[in-house]
Amino acid sequence: MRLSIALVVSSILFFMIWVFSQFKEPPGFNFLMNTLLVFMAFVCLESIRVTQRSVLKWNFKSIPFVKDVLSFVLPILTGTLVYCVLFYFFKWFDHYLLGSEPPLLAHIVSAVLIGLLLSLIFGLILWLVTWKDSYYSAIIKTENYKTEMMHANLSMLRNQMDPHFLFNNFNTIYYLVDENPDMAKKFLKNVSNIYRHILNHADENLIEAKEEYEVMLQYLEVLKERFGEALELRNEIKKNHLKERYLPPLVLHELVENVMKHNRIDNENHIVLKLISTSDNLIISNNRNPKKEVHSTKNGLRNIIARYDLLTDSNVLIEEDVDSFKVKIPLITTEHED
Repeated sequence: MRLSIALVVSSILFFMIWVFSQFKEPPGFNFLMNTLLVFMAFVCLESIRVTQRSVLKWNFKSIPFVKDVLSFVLPILTGTLVYCVLFYFFKWFDHYLLGSEPPLLAHIVSAVLIGLLLSLIFGLILWLVTWKDSYYSAIIKTENYKTEMMHANLSMLRNQMDPHFLFNNFNTIYYLVDENPDMAKKFLKNVSNIYRHILNHADENLIEAKEEYEVMLQYLEVLKERFGEALELRNEIKKNHLKERYLPPLVLHELVENVMKHNRIDNENHIVLKLISTSDNLIISNNRNPKKEVHSTKNGLRNIIARYDLLTDSNVLIEEDVDSFKVKIPLITTEHED
């Protein structure tokens, strides 16, 4: 393609030199005439631009490559024709004003060659600019679509969290009402505070890790009072690791709740819950005392993994064996990390 363009342009230039050599009077310099020639080149450029835009509006869905060809060829032909017509009148003006030769065949041929050369150059530049704009517009459109889809999916996942959160905690309250009414009241108040936290961040995909951590501690406080020494908490989270880091809302609460749901916790079956932080991750691990029968949809973990997939390239890691269960979640560095 590039070789063909170079060959065409050089051939036109060589032919123009030969045509100009046939003139009885060589082209001279006149400010008015040269200004008119520049104006003619500008009109040629505008005619190419208008033609190109018109062609791009045509509908060629069945054979899309035709539009690309026509958007390059037709503007060049239009520009060449416009320049030739303008040059013909220009030459008569030059003849009457300065007494030069009237328009002859050699002049018309030279006008065709000059018009074609200008149109090729202008057309190629405009075509490349249009292609570049279309290319970047397509990229922007695709990215906007991805962003809209991400927000839509995140919204759907958040909506799944609300009933899941309420269902699990209402079950806990149901059992506490008979076992320990005072604890049930305290637990209900705690759930109320957490749900207020959810409502305050209803439209947010990420919140500060420090705030999410403090909400989780409220939940753990009630759980500790409920299970007593049967639930041992080893908190090794360093607050400086949470500084300027973000988490999806309720992710820590969901992980703690997952431990409570799947394990027996009583005087004979103790659970050791470990909370560890690094500069990049939070790790929640526990020994396993699996319940004999537990209905699980695993929506909680799936929801967490899905949200992280939409928010960051960092992955949630789950390590599981007979005796232990560990989940490592990334600390996200900015609210706009992809």
